[in-house]
Amino acid sequence: MSEKENCVSGGGVSECTSTRSVSSDVSEEESAVAAIAISVDLVAAARRNISFLRNVEDADWLHQTPTLLEAIRRYDEVWMPLISDLTVDSRPPMLVPPLDIEWVWFCHSLNPSYPTAYAADVCHMEAEMAKVVGPWDNARHEDAEETNKLWQTIFDHPYEKAGGRLVAEWEGDKPAKPPVYWMVSDSDVNTKYKSLQPRFLLEVCVFVRLRSETDAMQADKTREFLRLRILRCHRDLKVDKLISLLPSTSWQRLWHLYCEFGTKGITLELRHPGSLCFKGTSLLDNVSITWTDLLRATSLTIGAEVYQKVRTFTSITPPVQAPYLLKCVPDNVTDDSGAMISDVILRLNQYRPQRGRWLSRTVLDHTGRECFVVRVRVGGGFWRRGGESPEAVKWEDRIIEIREGSWSYVTGSIGKAPEKVVGVAKPKEETNETRSSWLFSTGDELTIHWESTSSMPNPDFMLTSQSSDSSVRLLKGRKMQYELISKDDNRLNRGEEVANEEEEGFVTLIRFSDDNPNGKATALLNWKLLVVEFLPEEDAVFVLLLCMAILRSVSETRKEDIGSLLVRRRFKEAKLGARDWGSVIVDPSSCSPTISSPHLQPWYWNPNAVMTHLGDDQTVRQPTSNYSLVEGGDKLYKQGIIT
Repeated sequence: MSEKENCVSGGGVSECTSTRSVSSDVSEEESAVAAIAISVDLVAAARRNISFLRNVEDADWLHQTPTLLEAIRRYDEVWMPLISDLTVDSRPPMLVPPLDIEWVWFCHSLNPSYPTAYAADVCHMEAEMAKVVGPWDNARHEDAEETNKLWQTIFDHPYEKAGGRLVAEWEGDKPAKPPVYWMVSDSDVNTKYKSLQPRFLLEVCVFVRLRSETDAMQADKTREFLRLRILRCHRDLKVDKLISLLPSTSWQRLWHLYCEFGTKGITLELRHPGSLCFKGTSLLDNVSITWTDLLRATSLTIGAEVYQKVRTFTSITPPVQAPYLLKCVPDNVTDDSGAMISDVILRLNQYRPQRGRWLSRTVLDHTGRECFVVRVRVGGGFWRRGGESPEAVKWEDRIIEIREGSWSYVTGSIGKAPEKVVGVAKPKEETNETRSSWLFSTGDELTIHWESTSSMPNPDFMLTSQSSDSSVRLLKGRKMQYELISKDDNRLNRGEEVANEEEEGFVTLIRFSDDNPNGKATALLNWKLLVVEFLPEEDAVFVLLLCMAILRSVSETRKEDIGSLLVRRRFKEAKLGARDWGSVIVDPSSCSPTISSPHLQPWYWNPNAVMTHLGDDQTVRQPTSNYSLVEGGDKLYKQGIIT
């Protein structure tokens, strides 16, 4: 039968296609595809594009309305005209856009009617757009430097701004990891605790340049310097820079900081050093810039002059809620009611003996405010001169209790714990050499395992929850965003034994869900120091119970007072406002010998220096003789904690 006879016709239109014609069409399509030359590495470009989108997702400030409106303005009124002006030069450079402009450009290209609408918007700039490095391109360091020079020449403004860092890779080197964790939670489960105040963090960049070359030449003859100070919360911070080292032909990013909103702002001072006879410095001029003024500025940027010599530009990102920071500090022993063991309380109770003995810890937030009281039950009964003494309670009664609020002080440092109990942890079974288990009032169960063959038991943690839709893991050490991975960190080369020793005490809480199948670190605990950092989506009481339960179990298993639980007096804290915990963090790009203090770094980089250093008044463990027999004696607490 012929090919023609095999065709089925209907209505005068053939519904049959010959095998020969199909083969011919396929061959032509294959030839056409083979003729297409792809000039880029699609896999590498896709990876760079994904990296760009991750950086945008992590930059929560970029999704705030004021920043987004300013980014759109910069894209439309500054960036696009800059690209258009490239036609003046026969050999225009490659341009590298800042993050905010790159994000708006990316969204512009994703117009719902793309490519028609986007093509119409840039049809007269097609050649110029080819000279712009996109999210999928590999930017070179020299391209960024050339863009920086071109930007400053045309606009006389800094090319960068707070949050406007480059996210593209520079010749294979990834952008530096910021020292703070910017992941913002959708909700704050801790609003139910009235005593707990949230933290808000913003990024700050200060750019400077001398006003003229004449000022630069005069600066060589003087010893004048520019000083950066913080208005509140970190009065000890004084960062100096000789103005003779400042450029006069370009803008220099002199300081890059992350500040809590409570710091209020910065002050820039121009000072002249004293002579051999007169020490100290004299103030020539100063300019104060507050976060409120910057937020009111449409561009989140304010320019100023100091003493008509130094020009400055300060920019910020909108403040976002940051992780909570809490630490537990020793305090006086309390009775079953929550009152401190004291003659003052005894007189108020008409000399009725105080029953029960509890170790107490006051929980302070990042500003030093009291927000919780943690108590560990140790003894029962009461004390009478020449008669009875408190005795250690059974293992099942050694509970951990958390009360919300601050102490109600009767006189001096003697007071009563708040009445509201918000969390309890109870031992599920008696701790032995290989296992310890706790039940939390939050519905969670903590199990700790030890290797019985080890001379120094190393705990493994397992956490199960009946009240959460997500699964959770406790990993030893600083993991995920808390991990120390800096190339300059010489701790990475000290050997496994030293590395394990420095990680001891740290536990990272990671939750897994449909939105985060690879896990999300929601809290970092240091159970040796009783310090915690956690996202607003993580419950404060649960984290505190977890930290104290781990310390209790490890102390009892090792039969050692690892976390100073036997200390039963309040330590003297550093003066509030001098260098409040976490109030200012300096970006590594701005670090120098003059600003290398551990108090200007994330606390978990060097926790012992940040948490235990109290300046000249550093307190050491107090001797047993400082404790009264009324409290029960040191033997009682050793029996209840480490034996």
